[in-house]
Order: sequence, then structure tokens, then C-alpha cells
Amino acid sequence: MSKYDVFELVTYLRKCPDSFLKSSDFLIKDGLNSTALICDTYRIVSNDFLRTEFNIPTNIDLNLIKDNHWLAIHISVWLLSHQDFINKPFIADKLYNFWFEELREAAAYVKFKEWINDDERAEEMVRLLLNCCEIIPNGESYDEAADKLSSLSSADRHKVLKQSYEAHERIMAIKREMAEKKAREAANTYGRE
Repeated sequence: MSKYDVFELVTYLRKCPDSFLKSSDFLIKDGLNSTALICDTYRIVSNDFLRTEFNIPTNIDLNLIKDNHWLAIHISVWLLSHQDFINKPFIADKLYNFWFEELREAAAYVKFKEWINDDERAEEMVRLLLNCCEIIPNGESYDEAADKLSSLSSADRHKVLKQSYEAHERIMAIKREMAEKKAREAANTYGRE
């Protein structure tokens, strides 16, 4: 199949082995060595196996990452082991943004198992990675890819739901105020009679 085919990458992602679904060693004693996974991924992607410097947060910042975000990173490391990402040094500098900014935001709204078990969430991770790496999926234009990512974005969906809820709350507050005003006017009219 051709490179960066979304369906192929989603299928690969959904085959993520259970060994990647362990908490980080930053959170539990016998957890996965998340730093090693990230560093090895940098090496595989850049095809520089002697590399010793990596763009990762400090240990203090790594300790602050929540379990769900770590598990999303582990799953994305599996995705990055796909042949389309091996020996692609041009994306190595973009992985920091993907792991520690974009994926962090998405992981706030997606439970880690959904990245594997839910077709839309799996596609969201694939498209989020491709977008961060400035790769246009096979058979799509830039605008099509951006539109599809936007329609799948958990963070965007959450923002829309929050705005809708806030608008609903404002409408309900106005209705309550109007009902209270009407009741006061009725009571004033009744009191004058």
C-alpha cells in the first residue's frame, strides 16, 4: 500500500500490543521505561542510533505527566514504529510538539483504550501525528486533511460542547430572571388591588 495511508495506519495502530498499555515508570515502580521508549523512537525515526541528545522535557516535568497521557504516548510510540515513519529524520524535530503538546491536549478528553478500540479516536491519533509532522495523508489535499482532523478532534468537540452548555445556561438564567420579574409584577399588581 502507499505511504501515509490513513486506513493502513489506523489498522496498524489498533494492533497495538498490550505490552505498550502499561503505566509509566514515572508513576509505578514496574512500569514501562517511558524515557527509553521515547529515545528509541527518536533513534528509529531519525535513523541515528548513536544519538544521545533528545528533545524531551526535564525529569521534573516528566513526573507531572498524568497516566492517561503517558499511555497515549506509549500507544503513539507503537504507531511510530510503522514502516512509514522509520528513517524519516525530517519528522524527528516535530515529535516533541506531538507528544507533549498536541497529544497532551487530546488525552485530556480521550481515555487511553479509546485510541485503540474506537475507530474515530484511532483515526484522530493518526491524523494528529501526520498533521504535527506536516505530512498530508495519501489521496488527500491539505484542506481535506485539515477538515477531517478538525471533525475528529476531541479537544475541538469538547470546546463546542462547553460553549453550547454555557449558551444553554445563559438562556436558562434569562428565562429564570424573566419568570421572577413576571412573578414580582403579578405580586405587585395583586398587592395594589
